[in-house]
Amino acid sequence: MGGMGLRFAAYVPRPLERHAPASAVVAEATGDDVSVLAVLQARARGGSAREWAGRIHRARCGDRSLVVTAKVAGEAVGYANVAFLPEHPMDHAPAGYYLTGVTVDPAWRRRGIARLLTRRRMDWVWERDSAIWCFISARNRASLDLHRELGFHHVLFGASFQGVEFTGGEGWLLRADRPQS
Repeated sequence: MGGMGLRFAAYVPRPLERHAPASAVVAEATGDDVSVLAVLQARARGGSAREWAGRIHRARCGDRSLVVTAKVAGEAVGYANVAFLPEHPMDHAPAGYYLTGVTVDPAWRRRGIARLLTRRRMDWVWERDSAIWCFISARNRASLDLHRELGFHHVLFGASFQGVEFTGGEGWLLRADRPQS
């Protein structure tokens, strides 16, 4: 595993088509947003909207978690979570605030929505802690690019972090530190 302090040196991003940036309003999700976000999540990731609604509701009501939504012209086009997770007993991922997922409607991808959602969560965490964690499949180039651009650096490679196993067996544990004032 290892490689403390690597800064994506061996990573060469491939160009992806970008679209015109979207102007979205990012705010904390409300109870009224849950059913719409659940349908968005079920379309993007599979599963039932009912199951996703329960998960989103629990995440929204957690005392050390946040769910944010991005809306364009009042329509939800994406959402994201952050939560405090304890040290994992099996893979020993450290305790801390983790960006635990971002979903953007396929029609709105590559328009800066994920960046807006991620920046909002980072600001929220930095009001509470000096470090933010996330784990990403090594195959998810778009997410790796986004997090690198937002100041995350590689900490470890692993088959799982916080109990999440990765396609292909390789995930990256990333960390970003609050900027010095």
